[in-house]
Amino acid sequence: MSRIILSLLLAMVLAAGGTTARAGTTDAASESFFELKVRPVLAGTCVKCHGAKKASGGLRLDSREAMLAGGDSGPALVPGDAEGSLLIQAVRHADESLKMPPTKPLAKAAQDDLVAWVVAGASWPKAAAAKPIEGQAHWAFEPLRALLPPEDSTGWGAQAIDRFIASEHRAKGLQPVAKADRRALIRRAYFDLIGLPPEPDRIEAFVADERPDAFARLVDELLASPGYGERWGRYWLDLARYADTAGDNSDYPIREAYLYRDYVIDAFNADIPYDRFLHEQIAGDILASDGPRDDYARRVIATGFVAQAKRFGTRKLEDIHQIIEDTLNTTGQVVLGLSLRCARCHDHKFDPITARDYYALYGFFAGAKYPFAGAEEDRKPSEFAPLVPPDRVKDFEAKHAEQLARLKASLTEAETRGEATGRVRNLGFAVAEAEFIAGVAGTSEQTKALESLKVDLAKATRGREGMLRRLRGEIKQVTEAGPMALAPLAYAVRDGAPTDVKLQVGGDPGKLGEHVPRGVPKVLEPAGTIDLPATGSGRLALARWLTEGSPRHLTARVMVNRIWQHHFGKPIVATPSDFGLRGIPPTHPELLDWLAGDFIAQGWSIKAMHRRIMLSEVYQLASDDDSADAAIDTGNAYYWRFDRRPLDAEALRDSLLVLGGNLKRDRPGPQPFPAVSTWTYTAHHQFKALYPSEHRSVYLMVQRLHPHPYLALFNGPDTSVTTPARDSSTVALQALFLLNNPFVHDQSQQFAGRLLADQSDPSERLRLAYLRAFGRSPTVGEQGRAGEFLSQYERSLADEGVPADRRSREAWAGLTRALLASNEFLYVD
Repeated sequence: MSRIILSLLLAMVLAAGGTTARAGTTDAASESFFELKVRPVLAGTCVKCHGAKKASGGLRLDSREAMLAGGDSGPALVPGDAEGSLLIQAVRHADESLKMPPTKPLAKAAQDDLVAWVVAGASWPKAAAAKPIEGQAHWAFEPLRALLPPEDSTGWGAQAIDRFIASEHRAKGLQPVAKADRRALIRRAYFDLIGLPPEPDRIEAFVADERPDAFARLVDELLASPGYGERWGRYWLDLARYADTAGDNSDYPIREAYLYRDYVIDAFNADIPYDRFLHEQIAGDILASDGPRDDYARRVIATGFVAQAKRFGTRKLEDIHQIIEDTLNTTGQVVLGLSLRCARCHDHKFDPITARDYYALYGFFAGAKYPFAGAEEDRKPSEFAPLVPPDRVKDFEAKHAEQLARLKASLTEAETRGEATGRVRNLGFAVAEAEFIAGVAGTSEQTKALESLKVDLAKATRGREGMLRRLRGEIKQVTEAGPMALAPLAYAVRDGAPTDVKLQVGGDPGKLGEHVPRGVPKVLEPAGTIDLPATGSGRLALARWLTEGSPRHLTARVMVNRIWQHHFGKPIVATPSDFGLRGIPPTHPELLDWLAGDFIAQGWSIKAMHRRIMLSEVYQLASDDDSADAAIDTGNAYYWRFDRRPLDAEALRDSLLVLGGNLKRDRPGPQPFPAVSTWTYTAHHQFKALYPSEHRSVYLMVQRLHPHPYLALFNGPDTSVTTPARDSSTVALQALFLLNNPFVHDQSQQFAGRLLADQSDPSERLRLAYLRAFGRSPTVGEQGRAGEFLSQYERSLADEGVPADRRSREAWAGLTRALLASNEFLYVD
């Protein structure tokens, strides 16, 4: 117990006494807090039942005044008093008669944000209260403006991004803090671009590099690292709701899902232009037939973006309308920042998307052939996409003929001369003989023997018939699948025939309305139509329209907003997947348009956008606080400093493996799923597995119905839906994990062992430990505290009778465990 207390005490001292900056906090009374934390919850969850169209219980939650007025139960809001506010009581689900939302409570983080907002006075900025004027153009649907960055007379804003930021600084009376020091900057860049800590030698080399382009060289070095795709590909996988299981009621495994995951990683590493990246994911199977043969498989695999749509039910491709709905919902939010799902049952209540628009888009995907991973009533995976062109079918014809011949020979053998047939024949003779004997002068013993033989014959006959049925069924499956089934396959889509659909009244596929030709939303294309080919689904035409037609400006805005979001921890548009009328307007609209225009001008290069952003002055600001600036802009909405951010789940786990020296940097390939022949999963016995791994966290097997326990604890994505921004929470279980989990203890031991092996001098060893964990050397005070801790720990071990040759490593493991549980390790300045 004493050793645990010593580790806890040191962790507390490190957290409090180190040189770390205060974690970026947001004042709950600020405009940015309302826009980032409160309004999205009210608009996205509450207003649909308590708004202008519908006011359940007489209550509206679309303005502060309406909340103060309340409904049938009284005022919903008492500013400054969370416990006395019915709104807070309702979201907590503490009272059975007062629950909001009624079916499932809000996430704990969202509840806490609402509480903080009420306690701070429940301010409601006027901009948020304003409603769009009917007929007025919405900023997101407008073409990009040709903008020149404003001049900055101070000289701070030399680059375009900085000049836009500096303009807001001047308007608000803000002064940016100093530039980050070299050690903070390299750690920031490493975690930002590859999600791993820099090695001490690289830190020291960067600190000593006096060349004016030293940081630009570092950025290029990191962008060229394979770790870049693993880091930034993970962000796209969040959006694509990637999982290794299908999400049906049994959550069947998808053996080939990893191919799409690896495609995304490779695409980011290769800096495939974003427009082509989208074309491949929406219509790669169509592109594959026109492209180079050696690129065929990669393009087909890309359509995993569409294929990853969640599955439902117990039968093969059951509820296809829901699968297509998930495809449309994901594509709309990810690419256009628009919610399309609301228009499935009726015209969108907020955005100018009609039900006809929805079913016009629906037809593009109704003409696609989705893969089937298996389900409770049909366990065998099927309908996967071949990774070779159709004209290569001859390569597999001979193999297919050989396979069929082998199966038919086995059937003939089983029917005529097989062991089961022989046993049935012999038992039949035995039964006939026994019947004859029993009929002549049978005894009771002979009668019993006859009955026993008949039972054996019935069992043998059933066994033979079952085997023959299996063989015939296999012959039928192989025949129907054809030669291409022997080709390498992907969980991807294949193109079908042109398919226009009828409107589903109320979203019910059993109630069909008017015929709706394939087309696009009129708010983005006034004609509502685009040129379609005479054959095929038309998905390629749709994909190209998204980046070459009218919505290209919106497509570019949405993506640069996401890139900015992951560099700064917050997007310019606080609702990154909702640029519609319910979304939050951009904090820097002119900067957003300039970035989007530059993105297109640079050939949709994501790496070029990284360089543009990271080489700006605003990206390289320190994360220091400034009381004068904080008084004006508490939430740092205008970027007068760099927000300090916690490591996400993957970066944290990968860093622990790096420090332990056992991170595997190769690509693991497919998940170690059980053989398909053993799959018998049902709704009551779902597939559920956890595969230990020392590879990067992007390669962990993740399921739809069973969250990964580690990723779920540290705010990993919800794999059943597109995740534009992960939750951010600090809960006791996270701290307990870092102090008690066997994985962390093992990495601490490994970390300590490396330190002991690499440095014999204790003071140099401590310096190396701090460099690896924090990117800096320890202060004099930290050296003294660590030395005292090690001495006390070793004395405690001696008192417990631990052999002398083990004490040093155990003591250093205690120290490293404290380092790994400290705020400075968990946060990036």
